[in-house]
Amino acid sequence: MAVIPFGEWLPDMPAHGNPGLVVCRNVISRTPDSYGPFASLAAYSGALGARCQGAFAARDADGNVTLFAGDAARLYRLTSASTAWSDVSRAGGYAVPADDRIGFVQYGSRLIAAMGLSDPLQSFVLGASGSFADLAPTAPRARHIAVVRDFVVVANTYDAVDGNQPQRVWWSAIDNPTGWPTPGTSAAATVQSDYQDLAGDGGWNQGIVGALNTADGVAFQERGIWRMTYVGAPLIFQFDRVEGARGTPAPGSIVQLGGTVAYLGEDGFYLFDGSRSIPIGANKIDKTFFADLDQTYFARISAAVDPINKIFYWAYPGAGNVSGHPNRLLAYNWSTARWSLIALDMALIFRAGSFGYNLDGADALGLTVDDAPFGPDSRFWTGGRALLAAFDVEHRLNFFTGPNLGATFETGDLDLGAGRRVFVSGLRPIVDGGAVTACVGHRDAPDANVSYTAATEAAADGFCPQRIATRFARARIEIAPAGAWSHAKGVEPRLMPEGTR
Repeated sequence: MAVIPFGEWLPDMPAHGNPGLVVCRNVISRTPDSYGPFASLAAYSGALGARCQGAFAARDADGNVTLFAGDAARLYRLTSASTAWSDVSRAGGYAVPADDRIGFVQYGSRLIAAMGLSDPLQSFVLGASGSFADLAPTAPRARHIAVVRDFVVVANTYDAVDGNQPQRVWWSAIDNPTGWPTPGTSAAATVQSDYQDLAGDGGWNQGIVGALNTADGVAFQERGIWRMTYVGAPLIFQFDRVEGARGTPAPGSIVQLGGTVAYLGEDGFYLFDGSRSIPIGANKIDKTFFADLDQTYFARISAAVDPINKIFYWAYPGAGNVSGHPNRLLAYNWSTARWSLIALDMALIFRAGSFGYNLDGADALGLTVDDAPFGPDSRFWTGGRALLAAFDVEHRLNFFTGPNLGATFETGDLDLGAGRRVFVSGLRPIVDGGAVTACVGHRDAPDANVSYTAATEAAADGFCPQRIATRFARARIEIAPAGAWSHAKGVEPRLMPEGTR
């Protein structure tokens, strides 16, 4: 029989007649015709004081990368000179609520951190500051922060006059992130600083992003999305609601690449370009995701983008999580429109930047090409390159450079005999390496439980021998952990009608 290709992962569709995969675990979509391996986490740094609630890779004018991270009480810095985090908190530390994320933006050489409503916006000037300090005495506190055109914009704010304002969007003086004059005054009008309350039934502001394809900025609410258009004085920004009911319940799910944003809506995953949302998980993975998600911990969802592999990632706490730590990683390749699922425990995923090392610098940290958890061709050794990173449950920075995870593919039920029983005598996995085994899932009726044969390795002819007669069959292919392989494409079954030779 011809090769059955590994199609899309479609767990929302019924297994009987599913044209794709019902299991696609610990891999990523690599090409339109194949899946590739996914590496495990490799610890790089020492630990923060507690669970990481935000992280950011800053780059100065000379190209030097510095990583920043924060937990509930402290802000930290990590440079290429050390694998230990330095406490760069302001005096007295912070009190970030457990359900809040610490948001970071960079404006020129200044890094600004939004600490939620309990602490002021924090400022750190690259190359000059030794620790964070309050950004400005007149700046509001905020849960979310972004740069939109020439303004620092915050959302879901607190100030001493109006208190908590979950629907407020507030922006700094133009081209001056430390300028926050009193809104409505002539001083504020002169520098184009103001705020706008996005009143209505949209709920709380959940995030801000800038520079989309058709918008200067976008404000996400729980049940709405607002487009921001810079129009200059006196209005400054015009706000137009472009999504009547759709928004996001998970601020950490918002992730941007260029002019497009990916996010989790109340009913599934979407791409948004500033004008409209396009569903990417409908009839594929949305129902499976919500059935697995521990909805007590929406706030623990985090997201990152890998532009090299063209993949958006969402880490979330699924069934069996421990204390709300994410234990699943959804991967969506926007070039192939294919999903996959990775089983991995972590606290937070983010897009980092590599420090870059010469031999002297690497030796000073005890890193060599031979014994470091990064291969000689890794982007880690080149400064400023985009790297996917995560904090583990022990609060350490990790890169995805460990051994490949064990992979599993499982097709849907195939009616191989057009209604008749067939005898399956072998499966030939189309995989270019690794220790591969195969087994057959079988049942005689669509409503019967699936049973599996014993997994076998390939014989000399490439087929994994099997002996089972059934009406409906599915192939399960497994690749052992730490295997060296690049592409998995499908499986070729060897079969005949039952009763023939």
